[in-house]
Amino acid sequence: MKSIKRISYALMAIVFLGYSCSSDDDKVNPGTAPELPPVSSMQMDFSQFDNNPNNGGREMSGNWQTAAFHVGVWNTVLTVNMLMPVISFKAAVSQQASYDADRGLWVWSFDHDVLGKKYGFELTGQVLADGVAWKMYVSLDNSFEDVLWYSGFMSADGSEGYWLLNKDADNTSQYLRIDWKVESEETAYLKYTNVDSSSDNYEAYIEYGKMAAGDYTRYYNIVGGDGSAIMIEWNHTSGIGRYNVDGNAYVCWNESFDDVEC
Repeated sequence: MKSIKRISYALMAIVFLGYSCSSDDDKVNPGTAPELPPVSSMQMDFSQFDNNPNNGGREMSGNWQTAAFHVGVWNTVLTVNMLMPVISFKAAVSQQASYDADRGLWVWSFDHDVLGKKYGFELTGQVLADGVAWKMYVSLDNSFEDVLWYSGFMSADGSEGYWLLNKDADNTSQYLRIDWKVESEETAYLKYTNVDSSSDNYEAYIEYGKMAAGDYTRYYNIVGGDGSAIMIEWNHTSGIGRYNVDGNAYVCWNESFDDVEC
């Protein structure tokens, strides 16, 4: 009888040790959290065409002013519609991520005040073979919970990707797509496209690019829902620039933002 008990205890020990070892082997090592995309992947630079008097706006008319007007229309629309996504994403950058093994996701979870209201945010990152899939969920006490506000994807090397923004907590249909690419500090690309098929400006877009060298080192390509287009190019250091409408001849301005012959 004692021999049988010894054998039974030995078998139990082997089974237990085998189970323990296999459990340890089966645990997934998530490694380190992926780096978040740059804030510039979501926020376009409008600073050089901001003609708001409160920001030192220039009192002038002419070619530069016309270009600034077209840029300003998009700037106004995007400032309103991008407020929540930009604020939440900037806040996520300063948070520590944790790994949720059950969901297989990296999670940045935090509360943040936006216009006097405290929202709960959860950004998730799913590491895939070719990059990282992102989703940002938003909650507000006594209002809504875990609403998908925007999603996106970033390539494995972190150099390019896109965002898809939903309208709001009551309407989670997509209305804006952001495509982005960053090659270096001085070479990048960002494009906002209206993807709301019910909108009069469906497929309208503004595209911003910056180059390291050349007479014109920055540009906006603005296309309306009706297909009308304005191309604006300028030198971010000297201030000189030009634009054309629908591919017609360029009109120009100099370092003092006065009209000049091209």
